[in-house]
Amino acid sequence: MTETDVKIENKEPTLNAEKKSTKSQKIALFCALLSLFLIIISAFFIFTIYKTDKAIVDSQQIKLTELTAKFNEQSSQQSSQLRQTIKIKTTLEAQLEKVTLQLQQANNDNKISKTDIQSLQRSFAATTVRHPNDWMLAEVEYLLRLTGRKIWLEKDIKTAIALLIAADQRIVELNDASLSPLRGALLEDINTLEALPKNDPDGVILALTSLERRVDKLRSNSLLMPDADENKETEVSTDINDWDSNLIKSWNVFVESFITVNKRESKIEALLSPEQSWYLQEHLRNNLAKAEFAIYREQQDVYDLALENIQTLLKNYYDLKDINTDHFYKSIQQLSKRKVSIKYPDHLKSAPLLERVIEQRLQKSLASSTLK
Repeated sequence: MTETDVKIENKEPTLNAEKKSTKSQKIALFCALLSLFLIIISAFFIFTIYKTDKAIVDSQQIKLTELTAKFNEQSSQQSSQLRQTIKIKTTLEAQLEKVTLQLQQANNDNKISKTDIQSLQRSFAATTVRHPNDWMLAEVEYLLRLTGRKIWLEKDIKTAIALLIAADQRIVELNDASLSPLRGALLEDINTLEALPKNDPDGVILALTSLERRVDKLRSNSLLMPDADENKETEVSTDINDWDSNLIKSWNVFVESFITVNKRESKIEALLSPEQSWYLQEHLRNNLAKAEFAIYREQQDVYDLALENIQTLLKNYYDLKDINTDHFYKSIQQLSKRKVSIKYPDHLKSAPLLERVIEQRLQKSLASSTLK
């Protein structure tokens, strides 16, 4: 084998190695280019998606801004409309109140005008009246008005009965058979007032005032007596040496059957102190004053409660065996049976009948004057 052949054989592996390295470099370069291409494509794709999303977000942001502006505008419009509505409502309420006041004033004016017209009609009929007896009916009407005032304002039943009797006498003097129902109503009113319980508030108040002046003379349970000491050693012993003590005990038993002497070693204590006695007296006066005010106001419950409190105080803290205290207690018992409130009638039955009669005669008088 020659030297030339050896060199050729040595060059072939070298060439093969170079070819392999070149191929590897090409593959690496291809892979690098492919990776770069993929990176570029991915970046482009991501950029495209980002741009699309940004455009969408920007459009949504614009829409949201527009919606917010529209909402704010609508809200301001609604607020303005609400303020206008409140203003209109206030104006309408003021106008309604003004119209209501005007209507009330008109109604009052109509009532006054109607009253004036009726008064003019009465005056005109009175000037053209043909029956002098109608003046007596006017007097009866005046007496009934006085009766109502005496009953409901002054609570004077006696005077009210006298006024009704006087009105009945006027109707009798008229000698008119058509007034019989009116007279029957008058007599019924008189019987109703006479059936009311007789009430003498002034007498009851004077009695309570008299009792109030006697409070200082009442005797309270001021002493508390202690129990007497009893000697229980009365048994006789059987011892002969105790003959002297047995004799004394027998003598004491014999004497006690004739004369009883109780010894009290403790002090006699007051049941009530002076301050408590003064408090009780003021409490009695306070209840008497309550009873007097209840009479003026015709409050039966308050009157009964005040007298009941007085009786309780007298029973618990005062000596009812004392003459003054016993008389005071019995006086309170008698006064507790009195009635200070009276149920007065709500109206007089004769008043509407008399008004109807006067109205009928007035209409007849007006009709007769119109015919003339």
